[in-house]
Amino acid sequence: MPRSLIADTLLKNAYVVTVDTERRVFTNGYVAFHDGRVLAVGKMPDCKVEARDVIDCRGKVVLPGFTNAHNHLIQVFFRGYNDDRWPVTDFPAAVAALLKQQALVASRLDEERSYILARLHTLDLIRSGYVGTHDEHFLNAIPKSVDGAWQALHESGMRGFLARCIVNGEKVPEADRETVDDGLKEVQRLGAKFNTSRIEVASGILNYQYLADPEDMRRIADASAAMNVRLDVDMTDNSQGRALKARGYNGGQIEYYQDYGVLQQPMYAGKAVHVQSHEFDILAKQDGRVGLVPILRQFDAAGLPVHHFLSRDVIPGLGTDGPMVSDCQNVFELMRQTILTQNLAIIRESRDGAPSPAAQHWATSETVIEMASLGSARTLFMDDVTGSIEVGKAADCVIANLNRATMRPTQQDLRTLGILVWAGAADSVDTVFVEGRKILEDNQSTVWDEEEVIHDAERVMAEISEETDLPSLMPDRAAGRQYRGWTYI
Repeated sequence: MPRSLIADTLLKNAYVVTVDTERRVFTNGYVAFHDGRVLAVGKMPDCKVEARDVIDCRGKVVLPGFTNAHNHLIQVFFRGYNDDRWPVTDFPAAVAALLKQQALVASRLDEERSYILARLHTLDLIRSGYVGTHDEHFLNAIPKSVDGAWQALHESGMRGFLARCIVNGEKVPEADRETVDDGLKEVQRLGAKFNTSRIEVASGILNYQYLADPEDMRRIADASAAMNVRLDVDMTDNSQGRALKARGYNGGQIEYYQDYGVLQQPMYAGKAVHVQSHEFDILAKQDGRVGLVPILRQFDAAGLPVHHFLSRDVIPGLGTDGPMVSDCQNVFELMRQTILTQNLAIIRESRDGAPSPAAQHWATSETVIEMASLGSARTLFMDDVTGSIEVGKAADCVIANLNRATMRPTQQDLRTLGILVWAGAADSVDTVFVEGRKILEDNQSTVWDEEEVIHDAERVMAEISEETDLPSLMPDRAAGRQYRGWTYI
């Protein structure tokens, strides 16, 4: 008779979604952790594990920890902003308006305040089932503001692919502008401070419109390669090519980046907005790892080109973007948005005469779960340690609770994954493990006092409002006022 394995933690009687190489789902399975790694996974009747901590997951789903493939940790002060600016009919004008408000807040974000705000945003991520996240930091008026934000992530126990963006173009306030050399020195400083087995610091280009000289893109790419630092580029072209034409360039943005040496090594390619059809081949060939943001492609009705990636055997990642775009970090909402937003793209393309994608290139529940876990981990260069439940990988897992009226009936598990994607919510996340450590238990943080996190963030924003004219840019819903025809008393 086989000897029992000794583990730290055993999750038993679970519906286990592995996203392993065979994409196995154990409808009655178990997962065992030891020393922060997955020790065993399989069918419950085959379990030969003894553990100090045994968790009965009957009626629950165990999934790989999710990774947010596009985010901005410091933007939690924008939560609710979409209501302020709606409807968005002119995207460039909408971006210009938000930059004004963002500059006001950034001018008051020192290291401590950034830490307090990023802590709130990070808590939102964890409660939604994320074990890792992306960040693009480009508010550099107070250089140490990035230290506070990344310290919050470090303390949380999460993983991070964190890009310090270098900006010096006319789109950003003068206080944020810097030379490439100064920006690269900051990347090196931050790498020395934050690089760990869980966190990787990268150099970043917010996109070509945020650099005064396009040759700066080449300088950043070449220096990053020389320093053995990964490169992050937010490939967002909200002008839909007009800004490139204004520069005398008639190709697409991916070609533009390639011409300036940006795609010389595997790199992070955020959003990949308004990519021309032939440019998907360039991204796939050059290993540009894309973090898609579905909600933005609802703003401009462009849809999400998931099928163009899948047809090239690329599983992109999924990101919420910061709270200026997506007010909550609910990964289940993100997954269903992906399915619906791909549908928008396919309808638009069909009207232009394009054929319907092959059946295997339509997003399904299985597809988007893979995109939010393994796909996003790959996008952030973390897939060697996380993103799937496999022996030897990090014990990064999420337990989601289906024992609730909003998640039933599962029809004897025939619709379990469909229910997770189409009916799931952040509060269904029960427990989150990173390297076998619980950073969320019973839907509560094990790291921070949640009431304190919320109170401190409210205090910081109240202080900034008093120090700036930020209230003049916000809805006037104060007592004794009228707004949009409603009276506030």
